Amino acid sequence: MDDGLAITDTVRKALREGPFAMRQLAADSGLSYDVLRSWRSGRRRPNPESVRKLAEGLSRRSETLRELARELRQYGPNNP
Repeated sequence: MDDGLAITDTVRKALREGPFAMRQLAADSGLSYDVLRSWRSGRRRPNPESVRKLAEGLSRRSETLRELARELRQYGPNNP
């Protein structure tokens, strides 16, 4: 498999399996929702700059999810 197809497959997997709302990921990435949908469906392939933006958006999203998890843990059984 060439690098372009590998990247496309990875992007599609992230968009299908990631624990996030695609509209929020689009906002976090600075990409449009329609672009993410077209990648997910396989209609378009991302260019290197868009892949970089998506990676940054995923990083932001994961940081946000980690922060939310920390906040929620305070309500767990081991905390008053």
